[in-house]
Amino acid sequence: MQLSAVLAVGGDAVWTRDARDLFQRLPPEVRDRIRVADDWNSPDVGFDAVLHHGSPRSWLDTAATLAARPGPIISITGLAPGDAQIPLERLVVERSVSTNTAAAGGNASLMTIA
Repeated sequence: MQLSAVLAVGGDAVWTRDARDLFQRLPPEVRDRIRVADDWNSPDVGFDAVLHHGSPRSWLDTAATLAARPGPIISITGLAPGDAQIPLERLVVERSVSTNTAAAGGNASLMTIA
């Protein structure tokens, strides 16, 4: 369910090596969207969000681990085991771009000259 949700929003997944048997059974185009890591919590492993299916206690442990990581805050979505109602909007990273037209004297058309 989690992999389907990540792929549905155009994301990539991070899996640990203990899922290698399942990983090997996936089609190549799906495997290309999964990064396999020895330790998901290594600072070298980057990701923007976490989906967690499990007990409240394990969710708290995972949240504490995420909070201790250096770098930006990473959101965690906690779900009960087997819960298929994954909120896809939690997996989308919003980026905004601002163009300062004042730098062109307030004339936005000057910003498009190549």
